[in-house]
Amino acid sequence: MTSADLPESCRSDSKRAQNQRRRERMRSNGSVERYTAKEIGARDGWVCGLCQDPVDQAYQHPDPRSPSIDHVRCIAAGGTDTRDNVRLTHWGCNHERNASTPLGTVEEAETQRAVLLRIPALRAYAESLRAEDMVRRSQAFHTPERYRAKLARRVERYEREGR
Repeated sequence: MTSADLPESCRSDSKRAQNQRRRERMRSNGSVERYTAKEIGARDGWVCGLCQDPVDQAYQHPDPRSPSIDHVRCIAAGGTDTRDNVRLTHWGCNHERNASTPLGTVEEAETQRAVLLRIPALRAYAESLRAEDMVRRSQAFHTPERYRAKLARRVERYEREGR
């Protein structure tokens, strides 16, 4: 059963509970600052932090080209809700990235591998991984070209559906 299968009142209760858990996680991760998309956009020169293309303020959600704020280190992974941990993105690029953060160091890869080793169904897979390869694959996956291509497909679908 998905959230779409639930009655409207249950979906709103579920969403409210999810938002509450996120706010609690934000507070427990450290300081929280107030900022606006316009403020972050001006700071970042209205360029998407993922695909590196310009972000037009005229677009509004749910258009995939609309401005969005992305947490560089996601809240779920312990990131803070502060100006130094956010960047401007297209909504479509941000949605595509979701909570996937590129691995930057071998140490980060080893930490991720250690988590996979604790999952019985993934142990054999995790044992076959090399940290250097994990970083290389992660960096290759998170490229501006990939985000640009995914955004183009989202925009095409959005316009085809006539929204």
